[in-house]
Amino acid sequence: MKRLSRRETIYRLALAGIATAISLLFVGLSVLVRFSTVAFFIAASVALMAPMSKRYYASSVLAYVVTSVLGFFIAGDIGRVAGFVVYFGPMALITGLLYNLKVKQFVCVPVKLVYINGALALMYFVLHTIVISADVLFEIPYWVIAIVGSVILLAIDFVLQFVYSRLIPLVDKAIRSVSKDKKPAEEEKPSGGTGAFEDFEEEYFDDLADALKSERNEDDEDALTAGHDEDAEDAVKAEHDAENEDDYSKKRGNSEDFDEKEE
Repeated sequence: MKRLSRRETIYRLALAGIATAISLLFVGLSVLVRFSTVAFFIAASVALMAPMSKRYYASSVLAYVVTSVLGFFIAGDIGRVAGFVVYFGPMALITGLLYNLKVKQFVCVPVKLVYINGALALMYFVLHTIVISADVLFEIPYWVIAIVGSVILLAIDFVLQFVYSRLIPLVDKAIRSVSKDKKPAEEEKPSGGTGAFEDFEEEYFDDLADALKSERNEDDEDALTAGHDEDAEDAVKAEHDAENEDDYSKKRGNSEDFDEKEE
């Protein structure tokens, strides 16, 4: 199994936290507001799909579990959040997974119908709660609830698929992709100490290398300047020697002329 980098782990946890916060907000609203419960559950399930769009499956599952537990404590009754815990939350994960795997609809629809009827049976016979009022619920035969519920929930699932297809590019734009931004040269270093010490050590040696390079450049400039000064001094000395030779030649010529005149 490929080990996750620290950056990618942070992205996964951050996206799981955001999905949890948004899902919990809508689940809480479904408890406080007695109408539009299904709409709030759908919005909460869409929030769970955000990590799924990046194929962060563990993040989505974590967000679902945390939202379900905290939603139960907020409601104080499992029946108030049973629609999200039993159906809408898991169905969001199933829909996102099947969409990512590009499973054909003739396979997806039977699988989802089986899960829909299982969830309806659990809420009807065990939890004794569905969106319908409890007074009316048990006056309706279960087979009617199963047929009508399957059609309605399957239609909602198609809406979720459409929303999920639009959610994927939005999440890609909002969150930087680790695989694209990671440079090939930036390979993971073996863990041999704390990150702070490694950063300090790297910065220290970089500064030391810069100081040595600067000192070397100054020495080269001094040597070059000294070389120019020596060349200039040699040129001046050569010029003085040439002048001295000319003076000597002139004096010698004058002396020879004087000797010739005396003779």
